[in-house]
Amino acid sequence: MTQPRPAFGPQDGYRAIRLAGISETRPPELDTVYGTGGGIGDQLSSFRYTGAGDEDVSLRGSAVEGQRTGTMEPRPDHIVFWIGDGTAAITDGAGRTTQVRPGRPMLLAASERYRFTAAISRVSMLHLSDRMLRSVLADDGVQVAGPLRFQHVDSDEELTPLRNVLQTLGSRVTDARVTGAERSALNRKVARAVVDTFPVANPSSSSSDRLRDALAYVQSNAHLPITLVDIATAARMSPRGVQQSFARSVGVSPLGHLRNVRLDAVHEALLRADPATASVAEVARTWGFAHLGRFSGAYRERFGELPSATLRGRSRPTD
Repeated sequence: MTQPRPAFGPQDGYRAIRLAGISETRPPELDTVYGTGGGIGDQLSSFRYTGAGDEDVSLRGSAVEGQRTGTMEPRPDHIVFWIGDGTAAITDGAGRTTQVRPGRPMLLAASERYRFTAAISRVSMLHLSDRMLRSVLADDGVQVAGPLRFQHVDSDEELTPLRNVLQTLGSRVTDARVTGAERSALNRKVARAVVDTFPVANPSSSSSDRLRDALAYVQSNAHLPITLVDIATAARMSPRGVQQSFARSVGVSPLGHLRNVRLDAVHEALLRADPATASVAEVARTWGFAHLGRFSGAYRERFGELPSATLRGRSRPTD
């Protein structure tokens, strides 16, 4: 019988889970996570499943027996997976089949349907939330109105940087002691490696081009006292039009996005600053935050700790 043994960390939504049993008795949670509610072939094969991380980035692994076939329907997370041995074949919604080789990461987009056949005993998986990848893409001025889809990548040269990041940072993703600003920065670094390796495949449109112009303008001018009219002018849109575009595609207002960009800039500055000489108030004002009380509340909501804690954290030893 399957025996789940979850454990939860004190902050950041950290979760660790360990399951063991046979496929016939695996919990419904896994079918939700992987979109396999239609069933998996070889129902009596044994498996072990472990995972740890937070709701934006987590590392998981499974040790299984026998050959399995099935379908992964659209699911909550984007998944980068790599097999440790054996062979696997993945067929996407367009009918393209990829033969997966051991140690070669492949990205499965959350919105896509995949059919699979696998004869492997070990598989590792990096789960990333849609909002995490969109947030990192927005840093580059890339905004996708519809579901995220990614280009297929198979060359060793293109995959090596991601493999290096996973080898270097994987143990920190699963470490419950990595919390607050440290985990936020870790998640973004891992997500950055993924989007750098697998470029977005979605074609752009004229409206997304204008939105990209607005995002790029905010990114380049966040340190200045810019207004909604300034953002709309840069995007060649009306103020109402740019508000609607942001609401539909970004999920926040243009000025809300501006605030988030400024908060991220303060966060990065505090991570690099010397706590012996730097001042939270000075860094905050540099990025347009005049009311320090409201700034501290917004910062804590975004990063899970006060800005002063981020600044002090620079002196912590790293593993």
